Amino acid sequence: MKNSIRSLELLQHSRHDWMNRLQVIKGNIELSNIDRAKKVIEEIIIEVRQEAQLSSLGVPRFSEWLLTYNWNRSARLFVKYELLNEGQIPQEMDTTIFEWTKKVVDKIEKSVPDEVNNELYLFFKVDQEKSSIQITLEYDGHPLSSAPEDLMSDLGGPELEWEVSSKTEFIVVATFTLEQQD
Repeated sequence: MKNSIRSLELLQHSRHDWMNRLQVIKGNIELSNIDRAKKVIEEIIIEVRQEAQLSSLGVPRFSEWLLTYNWNRSARLFVKYELLNEGQIPQEMDTTIFEWTKKVVDKIEKSVPDEVNNELYLFFKVDQEKSSIQITLEYDGHPLSSAPEDLMSDLGGPELEWEVSSKTEFIVVATFTLEQQD
């Protein structure tokens, strides 16, 4: 019963999202703004390809969470993602990647200012040979209430490599490997 309710909720969100997109395209066509309508269609195609790639990564719990995160989010943090290459990672990594990323995003969301939208970008790179995945987190926005290193210091998990770090922007690369599952 719970699975049926969850599935119906997901379908409802998806339908709502698609209706919004179709209305944007229709509105641009009605205004004879064909170039803008074409651009919206191209953006949708890119996004759908990314969703398909994420869905086939081999980590269903993580993929579902990321695909639906913005549907249930507060107005404080919007998460965008991009897969930089195709690949699959062992399903055993699903829980580890899901739990760590969810904790990080939750901490960042609690640290961003209330009144504004902030964006966090996640870039994924799968290394089939090493059974690893790199997630690059990039934030550039309003000041966080804590330094990013402090937000992620007590989480354990993957090796972190900081490229930029301040309260208004950071870039950190998290590398997950199959060996971390032991």
